[in-house]
Amino acid sequence: MRSQSAIYNCGMPKDFAGRGRKTTRKRPATKRKTNQRPLFHGPSFSFGAIVGAGLVIFAAYAPEWLLQSDKPDSQQVAEIEQTPKLEYRFPELLEEAEVQSNPDIYAPPAQDPDVVPSSYHIQAASFRDVADANELRANLILKNLPAAVDATQVNDRPWFRVVVGPFGRKVEADRAMTEMRKMLLTPIWLNKHN
Repeated sequence: MRSQSAIYNCGMPKDFAGRGRKTTRKRPATKRKTNQRPLFHGPSFSFGAIVGAGLVIFAAYAPEWLLQSDKPDSQQVAEIEQTPKLEYRFPELLEEAEVQSNPDIYAPPAQDPDVVPSSYHIQAASFRDVADANELRANLILKNLPAAVDATQVNDRPWFRVVVGPFGRKVEADRAMTEMRKMLLTPIWLNKHN
């Protein structure tokens, strides 16, 4: 008669049921070998640079080399000599030309001498120092605003105010006010002159 263990071992080479939990041993960490390639390989770079320069030069001069004619240089020189030279007569044409113009078109429209057109003036700022006033005037002129420095006496002290204008239309004056506000100024309307 077979033993009980022999019956149970019939199809299995090992007895897994009676086996306890196996502890795994950790292997000591080993350094992995990595393929460290150099970041810069001098011979490869040099070869690539030489081949690239050759391709650029070939691409630049290839059309010229391919299109060269088989004519000798003496024939080319003869053809160049036979071509007519260009003559520029533009200055002569201007001297000979006469332009007719009507200056009445550019004259200002006639105005009634009793009516003075209205104008708008704006004070941009006022200063005690004339240099500060002239600096602001220059900045306003660079912004295409007509500016002038007006000197006055206040309590026996000189004050220099920067005045922008005159503007013939209120729309132009409003645009100037907006431009001065962009420059962080506080413009003030002056009296409208009639």
